[in-house]
Amino acid sequence: MSKQLLLSGFETLCASQIDSTHTNDIRDFPNLSRDTMTRNAKWFGLSGEFFVDSILLRFGIYTSQLPEVLPADRIVYHPRADLRMQIKTCCRARDGYFHFNLSRGYHRSPTGVKPYETNDFDLVALVALSENAVKFSADRQGSQRIAISEIETLRADPCASLEQAIDDLGFAGGKAPGSSLSPTLGGGGCR
Repeated sequence: MSKQLLLSGFETLCASQIDSTHTNDIRDFPNLSRDTMTRNAKWFGLSGEFFVDSILLRFGIYTSQLPEVLPADRIVYHPRADLRMQIKTCCRARDGYFHFNLSRGYHRSPTGVKPYETNDFDLVALVALSENAVKFSADRQGSQRIAISEIETLRADPCASLEQAIDDLGFAGGKAPGSSLSPTLGGGGCR
């Protein structure tokens, strides 16, 4: 099979722009080439979801995984309310921030990419995967970020942002009216 040669001068445009510190071996995470990150995006997203489950379970808060066709990833059985949570994962920082786009779908899918509806989820968990940190938020802005300077605080008290987000939703008291009984370990909750 013949190979199409590049026109003179276009070689640099087609050459990899990833420096030599990035590899194709997934065990070198997060120092991976863009192609490797893209090829394994589903796995990294799943890693972020399981990381959130791990954080919440450490504080006695159960979650239930939802089917991929639904707009939320988890039901969180928090002592104050049962909440629908969307989880977004970013593998590494860029320009001092982990950047997150809150959109639904994939660029090459038949339905494309679209914004979430107002009632699709209650909370979002933003996972900075390479730093093992998560920030919970009730904010529904389409574009969000975590500053690298926030990472230590998020690690030191993983549930502080969860409790703040739940307060922002207006569940400062007990269970939300009409919410079901939540399975929790030993009372559960971050406080």
